[in-house]
This record gives sequence, structure tokens and C-alpha cells, in this order.
Amino acid sequence: MALLRVLTRAYDVQQRLCDNPKLMVREIARQEQITSNYLYVVLRLRWLAPDIVTAIVNGRQPNQLSTKRLMRLAAKLPANWAAQRTLLGFR
Repeated sequence: MALLRVLTRAYDVQQRLCDNPKLMVREIARQEQITSNYLYVVLRLRWLAPDIVTAIVNGRQPNQLSTKRLMRLAAKLPANWAAQRTLLGFR
């Protein structure tokens, strides 16, 4: 469930930024009482491969993929979807 929450936050923040081009990440971070750095990491999750997102939404992610692990790996999340699958433990 925590994985789904962090993905939802990534999509929500991106939508807020798109809806209001003058809004800045640090403003959202201040509103949500989190650090900007954390929010930048969360925003990287927006670029996960669609099938990875679908698997998480449906609760079919690999057992070893916790929210903590996903956030730790997000900083080095490759743009290539096949490489993402390998890094995150999807087949």
C-alpha cells in the first residue's frame, strides 16, 4: 500500500506542477512539510515503465520491492524501461 501512496504522490505533484507553471517544487514541499530533495526523488518515480506502475497498482510487484528500496533506487533509476525492470526485480 505504501508503494501505491508514493506513486500517487508522484503523479499528483507532477499534475500540480503542470496545472500551475508558476508553482515550484520547494513550495509543494513546504506545503506538505517534506524536503524538496525527497520530492525530487518522488518525481523520478513518475518515469517508471507503465507495466511496473500497473504491477504496483495491482499488488503484483516483486516481494523484495518495498517503498524504502524503491526510493533508495530512484536516484539511479535508468531511463530505459528494460533496465528498470532488471534493477527493480521484475522479470
